Amino acid sequence: MANYSTRLKAFRDSLESLSEIEKITITELGEDFIGLKGFIWCGIIAKFSITLDLSWKLMKDLLIEEHKVFNFAKGSPKEVLQKSYEANIISEHTWAEMLQVRNEISHQYKNLEIVDEWCEKIITTYIPLFYGLLKYAEGLANEHKQKQ
Repeated sequence: MANYSTRLKAFRDSLESLSEIEKITITELGEDFIGLKGFIWCGIIAKFSITLDLSWKLMKDLLIEEHKVFNFAKGSPKEVLQKSYEANIISEHTWAEMLQVRNEISHQYKNLEIVDEWCEKIITTYIPLFYGLLKYAEGLANEHKQKQ
């Protein structure tokens, strides 16, 4: 459970940082946002990638610790997302889309139209999904604390 607790904290910290980027973008920069947009988008994309990596690794920990799933063929992100969906850890196939976006970002970073779309989707759709996973994982962690 120690690995799970460490991963949960890292995921929570990364998600909070990603969410903070969104708040700064909208509220603090105002008119300056236009000039800094590319730089800000790069930060959002980088933090999104880190948070997504931590999320699927947290899901794998949940699958092993809570659902006793040990039969991973590869342990790849795609496989972990599928098994997490089957175990009702996550409820949307949007997670597979998130993985695809993360993989495509490195090839499309110069296409600002696509980057704009992805960043908007990260802010409006993906961050709430990350928070859903965080709520689920923290709920299980709290249950374990109460049992001790």
